[in-house]
Parts: sequence; C-alpha cells; structure tokens
Amino acid sequence: MPVVDALLPAPTERVDLDREALRAWLDERYGLEGDAWVRVNLVTALGGQTTASDGTSDGLTGGIDRLLLAVLRRSADVVLVGAGTLRAERLGMPRTAALAVATRRGDLDPAILPEPSADGRRALVVCPHRVAPALRDRLGDRGRVLAVNGDPSTTPALLVEALASEGLHRVVCEGGAELAGRLVTAGVVDELDLTSAPLLAGGGPSLRALGGAWSLVGLLHDETDRLYARWRAPER
Repeated sequence: MPVVDALLPAPTERVDLDREALRAWLDERYGLEGDAWVRVNLVTALGGQTTASDGTSDGLTGGIDRLLLAVLRRSADVVLVGAGTLRAERLGMPRTAALAVATRRGDLDPAILPEPSADGRRALVVCPHRVAPALRDRLGDRGRVLAVNGDPSTTPALLVEALASEGLHRVVCEGGAELAGRLVTAGVVDELDLTSAPLLAGGGPSLRALGGAWSLVGLLHDETDRLYARWRAPER
C-alpha cells in the first residue's frame, strides 16, 4: 500500500490509503484550474536527465509515479508527445484522452503508432503542411494527420492552437525534454508536474535552463523517496 507525505501546501499530511482511495485523493489535489490548461509531466533523475540508460523513462519510474500519470491523463483532453518519445517509449492509446504526436519531418513509421482504441480513436499526428500528403499516404488508417502552417515542434503556439481547433484544450505533454522545453520557453505551459527519482542516470536529455521563476504549489514524497513537485508558471 503506498504511503505518501504531502509536504506542500501546509500543513504536512500523511496519506496511507489503498490504491483507489489514493487515486481519488490525487484527483482532487491535481484538479485543473481552467477549461484550457497545458501541463508538462516528466520524471527526472537526480541530475535532471529524463531518460535512463536504455533511452526510456522506465528505469526512473516507481512509487506512485504511474498512478499520478494516470490521474493527469484522466483530466486531460489530449496526451502530447514528440515523435522521438513515441519511438522510444512505444506508448499505447490513453484510456480516455486523445493521443497527439508532434513531428517535424513526418517520417513516422505507422508501426510505432498505437492501434486504434476499441471506440475508434486514432492517434493524431501534427505536422507541417509540406510533409502532410506523404504522411497521410504512409499512415493510412493508423493515424489522423493534422497539418499546420509551420513546424509544430519548434513553434509550440501553433501546436497548442492546432489541438484547440480539434476541441482539445486540456493538454498534458509527456515529453520528450526538447518538446517540453520548447513549450515552456514559448510561454504556453501553465503547470509543470515533475517527479524526481532518487537515482543517478547517464548523459541523457534534460530540461534546459529556462527563464522566469516558477512557484511551487504542491510537493509530495512517497516511500520510495521520490518527490512529486507541482510548479505553477510565472505570470505572463
């Protein structure tokens, strides 16, 4: 049974609940503050790396990290990842949210996209107009292509606007570090949910130093010594 210490907001609280009760507690604690909200959710090693030696985040996850991931996904309209993260992690379709993949070159192998869900949902692939026709031909029925004017990977505002045009206003980005960093730098992120694992990793990708002071609005600690920080974006 997970044991979680709520360190912020004060006062400190210890939560010793079964998994379903803890899920409900996290649902309340991580509630969204608006109908349009962009979150970044990442796990990092002590040195800030977002992947372990195998190139995935699997070696860093543990404790309640996966449970928190499910909570954040359930409150989102769409889970957003970069094409490189999809290749490395081989994600499945989220249970309730849409899945969006940002690609610059449009060179996605259809095999890395998850199978459509039982209710017919397919991955949404956001790409520049110039590569959209070839990408549609390559993906067939495996994914749906959403073309934008410009590069969605390097122009995050375009990416968020494109998702909003599909009715997807509550976004949780799960990486990689480059895409997450670009979203933060562009000022389109409202909240950063950062899990810190008590592990040292190699020289993998990490979030770059970014301007502006963020506000710590929540901090949890579990029995694996992982810390779960909830950071609010600077005023903009």
